[in-house]
Amino acid sequence: MSLRRWILLFFVAIAPAGTALSQISADVAIGFIDDLPASRLDPALPRDSFLSWLKDLIGPPSAAVQWEMNDCGTLTGIPWADQNRDVPVCLEANVQLTNQRILGIAIYVGTEKTGLTKSPRIANIYIETDGDVAYFKSLSELQAALNPPKKK
Repeated sequence: MSLRRWILLFFVAIAPAGTALSQISADVAIGFIDDLPASRLDPALPRDSFLSWLKDLIGPPSAAVQWEMNDCGTLTGIPWADQNRDVPVCLEANVQLTNQRILGIAIYVGTEKTGLTKSPRIANIYIETDGDVAYFKSLSELQAALNPPKKK
């Protein structure tokens, strides 16, 4: 079992019952992302898998991608308000880049009650540097920021 699958299984095991994490298994979510063409998340990107695209983006030596399943930032923390909702589920990739920068890409993969979606989408993209956070609207915007055109 790969490290990232083990980490996700750990988070699923410790999640309280009834949360989004208990409805979509880590293995299924990772398999879904493994097979997902980057172009489905951003039409400007190639048809390569999202993971291949991400590894190309962060370059060699590729930093380890740490995966986290979460509620896409939507839970209120108020049990009576959250208990009857169909809570979104995101799979978030976190990568430690150079110069103390952290890259985060959250992908909406479904909901607690209905399971995996047929229409995954980007929920959040950011780079954090020394407490400052820069947000991006698309994967292609992120790619342009990390790989600016070389000056002639």
